[in-house]
Amino acid sequence: MTEYNPSDWILTKRLLGYMKPFMGIFLGIVLTAFGRHGIFALIAPLIVALIIDYILVPVPGNTHWFIELVKNWTGVTDQTGLLLILCGIIVALAVIRGFFHITHITLRAALSQNILRVMRRDFYLALINKSFTYLDKLMSGQIISRVTSDMGAIDLFYSETVREIFRHGMQFLFTLYILYLIDPRITLICCIPLPFIFLSTHLYSSRISSYLTRSKNQFGDLNNVLIEGIIGHKLIKTHGMENSFQGKFEEKNTAYVDTSLQAARIQNLYGPSSSFMVAVGVALIIYYGGLEAQTGQLTIGEIVLFGTYFSQLVGPMRMFARLIMFYRDAIASARRVFEVIDVGEDVKESENPVSLELKGEITYCDVSFSYGEERETLQDINLEIAPSEQVALVGYVGSGKTTLAELVPRFYDVSSGSVKIDEVDVREFSLKNLRKQVGIVLQEAFIFSNTIKGNISYGKPDATDEEIIEAAKAAQIHEFIMTLPQGYYTIVGERGITLSGGQRQRVSIARTLLTDPKILILDDSTSNVDAQTEALIRKAIENLRENRTALIITQRASTCESTDLVIVMDKGRVVAKGKHIDLIKSSDEYRRLIESQVLDMGGDS
Repeated sequence: MTEYNPSDWILTKRLLGYMKPFMGIFLGIVLTAFGRHGIFALIAPLIVALIIDYILVPVPGNTHWFIELVKNWTGVTDQTGLLLILCGIIVALAVIRGFFHITHITLRAALSQNILRVMRRDFYLALINKSFTYLDKLMSGQIISRVTSDMGAIDLFYSETVREIFRHGMQFLFTLYILYLIDPRITLICCIPLPFIFLSTHLYSSRISSYLTRSKNQFGDLNNVLIEGIIGHKLIKTHGMENSFQGKFEEKNTAYVDTSLQAARIQNLYGPSSSFMVAVGVALIIYYGGLEAQTGQLTIGEIVLFGTYFSQLVGPMRMFARLIMFYRDAIASARRVFEVIDVGEDVKESENPVSLELKGEITYCDVSFSYGEERETLQDINLEIAPSEQVALVGYVGSGKTTLAELVPRFYDVSSGSVKIDEVDVREFSLKNLRKQVGIVLQEAFIFSNTIKGNISYGKPDATDEEIIEAAKAAQIHEFIMTLPQGYYTIVGERGITLSGGQRQRVSIARTLLTDPKILILDDSTSNVDAQTEALIRKAIENLRENRTALIITQRASTCESTDLVIVMDKGRVVAKGKHIDLIKSSDEYRRLIESQVLDMGGDS
């Protein structure tokens, strides 16, 4: 897979770019965050300092402009009345804070979820347009991980990192400014423990993050063993492997517990060390503040204010350290998500795509193909298949017969040469136009968790009931459907789990027949059904193959007998071609396939 490694700065700009359509919401978040935390956190301690210095422990003759303002507005001059009013202001600030809190949480959820909605849309749109070369190498578990855990880390980038950097930044600067106005020297003393608090939190976050990640992975491994034990309990008991499986479970369980305990120890060490540094800061404020209070340079209320504000400086420093971790996680996750969005579109739509009604002539001209940098899967293929010709592709596993067929709908692009349909290179066709006219029955039939009708009409949603029934009858599945309680409206389970392999195969065949394609690709389509059903399906397909070109990837000699042409493949090359009866006499490779029982001679076996 192509290495994908954009710089952190490029990824950061791209993440921030997703915010542009929602800047109004973001500004609302910043303002309400400051209202939620900043206003109350900054003003309430000032009022408490005023209560101490001018009401509870007043200095005779001393006054403050805010106290005088309250007296003039309310007409209240006695100490008890002023105390009541100032306490009321603190309560009012708490109520205002509550309003900002509700608004802030609502806007924050709206921002992160709207951005993730757009990102998930881009991710899925890119994913469904990826080439098969890319998807073949990307495991489904990795895709799910990028949609879930990686999107969760990116969510923290928007809901925490971007938001908190502004909110805590403003709170930190305003707090320092107010303290500086009161006493620059004590303000400088307040700042002494802050770098140590930042570093300790940063080290803690880095250490604990690796342990928590490992713990999550180990818990997943533990669940996997548990699920295996439940699903495979009959096999485990049949072979008497209970003790062995118990040992495997215990090993995973012990590893998970050990990692969790290590994480707990780090957490336990961080708490006291952090509290110690905060206590040092408070002690410095009380000591030096007390010295200045003795000389009248500071009041008791101002010392309390410094202590309160110091705790508000500690909060941002701790958060800044955590935000670095959130940012790193988000960048790592963004790299994985954007890789899926950016990489793997090697089968691209033509700049001027052609849309034609196909006749079905297929030509392979000097075709070679390889998956990435691996050895060539196909080498120097030259074939001409006439419209409506029935062609069997046979060969050992890995001979390239499936790949040869999959070049027709452009699941992959040739490495060299060309594949043409009706004398037009498939790379010139509109992908949608081309694939709509190529019907495919895969070896492993995929069934959606939907009604049987919905599965059959998947390629033609506007099909009438009569058309659906006709296709089902042709695929020999209609009679079975009619035995179900809800007939064609019966819901099948995930991946068609409520259907047998043969039933899934026949539903898949009905789905392909309904689209009335000009070219059929049948990938061993009757290998999962019994002999009687296979004979009926083969007869129905032969009737419906009229005026269609068919590429049949098969293991049955009986299928080869019914086709116009048999192509024998070995190690990516065409080693023989002709009719079945002629190849029996003329092709050693074909005879070896039959003698090795790769080709099943019996139509009823």
